[in-house]
Amino acid sequence: MSDQGEDEMVSTGARHVEPPLRLTRRGRVVLLGLFFLMAVLASVVLFATASQV
Repeated sequence: MSDQGEDEMVSTGARHVEPPLRLTRRGRVVLLGLFFLMAVLASVVLFATASQV
């Protein structure tokens, strides 16, 4: 009971969403895909700006 209360106190601004630790396999794949995409995008931008100098 106290854990739920603390979670609600911590996430005051957010609506009642599933806890981040409880991810389905699809959610995990989506998150990893987004993370990988951001990493690739960042490296592409870095290489593009480095080659321009």
